[in-house]
Amino acid sequence: MRRLVLAIALLAVASAGISASFAAVHHAKTLTFADRFAPALELMTKR
Repeated sequence: MRRLVLAIALLAVASAGISASFAAVHHAKTLTFADRFAPALELMTKR
């Protein structure tokens, strides 16, 4: 019984991590080039 609960908890954590990574990938696709690299571009222009 303890093993079953542990397996269910492990699957829940894994599925939450996978869905979070898919959400991050989807969010990254919606950003433009300037949105992604604006902080790096500002640092490069200051040098």
